[in-house]
Parts: sequence; C-alpha cells; structure tokens
Amino acid sequence: MNRLFGPIPPTALHIVVDMQELFRSHPEWGTQALTAIIPPIQRLLKAKPENAYFSRFIPAQRADQAEGMWQRYYHRWHSVTLDQLDPAQIDVVHELLPWAKRAGDKPGYSALASAEIRAAATAARDVILTGVETDVCVLATAIEAMEAGLRVILAADALTSSSLSCHAKALDILHDRFDEQIEVASVDQILAAWK
Repeated sequence: MNRLFGPIPPTALHIVVDMQELFRSHPEWGTQALTAIIPPIQRLLKAKPENAYFSRFIPAQRADQAEGMWQRYYHRWHSVTLDQLDPAQIDVVHELLPWAKRAGDKPGYSALASAEIRAAATAARDVILTGVETDVCVLATAIEAMEAGLRVILAADALTSSSLSCHAKALDILHDRFDEQIEVASVDQILAAWK
C-alpha cells in the first residue's frame, strides 16, 4: 500500500492530528496504540520541525452547549466534556511537545476546521498527515484537504486508531478509492522524497 506521486516539496506542511493525552490515557477514548506512532512522528518532526502544525480536538464545555447532533454525541460521551476532563488531557503528548510550537484548535473532526491550519495548508498546497484517529479525524482531514485540491500524503506507519480494524479499513479506502488524489507511504519513503 505504498504510493507517492513524486518528490515532496520542502514546503509541505506536516499536520500532526490530535496527538493529545486524551487519546492515549482517557478511560473511554484512550489507546496505547498512540504511543507506538510517536517515534515515526518524531522522525518527521526532526527532519522538518519548521513545517509542523498540530491540531487539538477541543470538546464542548457541556453536552447542552454543543451544536446540533453534537449534543447527542456529548450526552453519550459526557466524560470527555471540558467540565469533566482534567485540562492536561487536552495537551499534546509530552513526547511531542518540543515540536508543538504551532497549533490549531478545532471543535470537530477535520484539522482544517482550524483557521490557522487551513491557511497554512492552503499556502503549502502539500500536506503530510500523521496522528489519530485514522478512521475519524485523520479521515475527515484527508477528505477535506483533497476536496480543497491539496496534495494529501498519509504517513501510514505514523497513524493509528483505537480500532485497529477500522484504521486498516480507512487506509484501504483512502488508498483504493482515491488513488489519483491521496498518497499513502511509509515515513522512510516520505523522508526520502521530502528534500
């Protein structure tokens, strides 16, 4: 499942999607699979630290303050509202904090919902996606970036999900169904092409 369409320009934006403590250690949302993708993400960050942008998912304060169907969502997941969370859960995981100089917060799935990240991605025209969850926030970001006409590159070994079967299915769909618009490659391949 490896496909790169050619060299990656030095200006490509690396969007690190939702690598927050919430998705590693929260009793309902956490997955230890997140820890396994920290080293490959660090390799990309070390190669081009100035190209990194981190998205952070910011839940609603309370379920009744959420918009539309998000109210239903937060009634189900009330333990992740800001009223219930330890504020440290919103932070980027400590292993990646040295690179988290630029960040954009978002209330939903796509990292491009952050005005800062959208502007940076639009200016760069090429985006590399890493982070969690492949089948939710990364998927939403990839689709939105693709629809905006951006080049989208998924770092397959720097993505994961709390559902590894859904992670694999999402990568398959993105690779197979969007074969002219979305690239899927390993961190090694990305680093070799990103000069």
